[in-house]
Amino acid sequence: MNELAKHNEARRQEIIKLRDIIRKRRAESPVPSFADYPLTRLQERITHVLREHSGQADVTWEIDVLDRSKFGADFAVRLTGLLKEHGSKEYIESDVPRIAEALAGPELADVVAQVTHKGIYVNVRLVNHWFLAGVQAVIDLAERFGHNDTRSSRAQVVDYSSPNVAKVLHAGHFRSTMIGHVLANLYEACGAVVYRINHINDFGGFGFMLEGFRRFDPYFPPTLGNNERLLEIYAIRRTLERAVAASEGLSAADEREHQILTRYFPGASTAEELRAAYEGFVAAADERFQKLEEGDADEVALWRRMVEWSLAGFQPFYTALDIDIDFVIGESFYLEAGNSLVDEAISNGSAFELTKRRVCEEVAELDRAVAAEEITIPMRDQAVALLEKDIGAIVVPLPSGERLVVRRSDGRSIYATRDLGAIKLRREIFDPTDINYVVGQEQRVHFNRLFQAAQVLGIATATKPKFQHTYFGFYVDAATGKKLSSRESVAGVNELLAAAVTHFRARSAEGGTMTEEELDQAARQLAVGSIVFNDLKRDMKGSVSIARGDLTPIIADFEKSGGPYVVYSACRARAILRKYGKPVPHLREIGAFELSDQEALLIFRILEFPDKAAKAADEDNPSILVRHLLEIAGIYNSYYASAPVLEGNKANKSRLMITRAAQLVLTTGLKLCHVECPPKI
Repeated sequence: MNELAKHNEARRQEIIKLRDIIRKRRAESPVPSFADYPLTRLQERITHVLREHSGQADVTWEIDVLDRSKFGADFAVRLTGLLKEHGSKEYIESDVPRIAEALAGPELADVVAQVTHKGIYVNVRLVNHWFLAGVQAVIDLAERFGHNDTRSSRAQVVDYSSPNVAKVLHAGHFRSTMIGHVLANLYEACGAVVYRINHINDFGGFGFMLEGFRRFDPYFPPTLGNNERLLEIYAIRRTLERAVAASEGLSAADEREHQILTRYFPGASTAEELRAAYEGFVAAADERFQKLEEGDADEVALWRRMVEWSLAGFQPFYTALDIDIDFVIGESFYLEAGNSLVDEAISNGSAFELTKRRVCEEVAELDRAVAAEEITIPMRDQAVALLEKDIGAIVVPLPSGERLVVRRSDGRSIYATRDLGAIKLRREIFDPTDINYVVGQEQRVHFNRLFQAAQVLGIATATKPKFQHTYFGFYVDAATGKKLSSRESVAGVNELLAAAVTHFRARSAEGGTMTEEELDQAARQLAVGSIVFNDLKRDMKGSVSIARGDLTPIIADFEKSGGPYVVYSACRARAILRKYGKPVPHLREIGAFELSDQEALLIFRILEFPDKAAKAADEDNPSILVRHLLEIAGIYNSYYASAPVLEGNKANKSRLMITRAAQLVLTTGLKLCHVECPPKI
């Protein structure tokens, strides 16, 4: 067994141990049953009544939440199946009266106070006691309210963040990290066993790192640390590539590029000399990478140190965001599995070498298609170029008619080789029902082909695991709308985070009652929360604008409509409870009480929380939950301002209960969105 194989086997045992810990933790932390939540039970009772009175075995119905102050009811019912089948006229004349009569009947008399109807809607007003009983259910479950068992039969791998070793983290990694982490939170809250994986790119192109570290060692500035040297090697490689592409020698280089080329390639100034230097570097790098793939002890030892340096360089990013991903697994771990899978595919005929003869046959077919006007000449030329580029490579034909290259013509592995190996090993180790890749939109074609190839090669079926590519848009310049480069985007996010910290520290300091440590903690949590929440509430597939220069307007917008608004609401509720200083009253301590229209709407929204969490998980869309939290916060802010909970030495018991329920749901919802409420604010 070579050194790389030994390293990966040891890593496999570490992964299995952690996997078992996660499984045990899930088994020891059962989630509440979704069927036992107040709103779910009510909906089940209504469904039963509608089924009995309609004579239909399958009743499809929807509700719209109403504001009592405007409609005199709490929600409106529509039987969408009957409406579609009968049409609106017959539905209004025949179905609506029967639906209203059924809902006003004795089966629901303990929960339904009044039923009216207008047009296609049957409006239902619930008894006040149902609402306060629901509040008690929230208080009883405390931080567990909203968690549910809708995914208790599922084991989900979530692949996110995925930085490149020896490169800088950019804003795309920020989006992948936050979206992936929140999705994992949602799946876990819905009962799934979740394996969070940071799939780091620690192998492809690493020959340049290994060769560059040795080749340029005499020229590195003495002030560069180990990880800074890796970043420098990457800069050297890209600078040399651009110089060769320009074919103009040093005269075409800007000041920074000129410094790099003259430092690391002394004596090379003409285009021919730089090209010779580049070709020598590439050839030596290829030799290094081949040795690494073969498990050469010296190359593996240096590679391992480089990966450790780079991971240490990433850590401040994850620490600042308070992110801890369960498994940090490099693509190198999947190399052997990927190669063996390709070898097996070649032997059974599901993969083949793209020979010159086969290319000629396919070019002839393309020419026929052009003659038949099925494709255009530019389309033909593009296809031919791709075919000729892949001559000698191993490819997997896909059901879509496309192909996936899984090994280079020189026998070396590529990303696709290791991505297929990852699916194979993830199935063996985790046995997942779902694998979700949270990666930018530029990878859509790759993942579409990868998922097809996994089925062709027999490491996946049409149903297991369920593959999902959750993609997101680019960061763009707010002024120009153009996509930011990696360096620009990370600078923009860093500037935004720093400006947000400064802003919220100043706001928190206005009260004058917090220590410096408390100010720093609150500012950090509010700043991260504002950016994360603002990102999550939008359509993740759209672009995100990053302003440069004066960030005051965007920070002000965050405070008005983003995470801080919800955080302030949760903290306000917590402050009221802290001032009360005693356990919140129980429902049995409440005598006669009046429920205001505003309280009914607020409680109904609070009781919808489990449904919104489950829906956000099912649709892989955190914005569903984010928008719901914003709505609850908006109602609660208006509520406590107009309905005092504490007045002098007196406390309104029912309002205390409602305040506790609002605080629990807002805090729990924020936590699912990876936003923490500071102890003080």
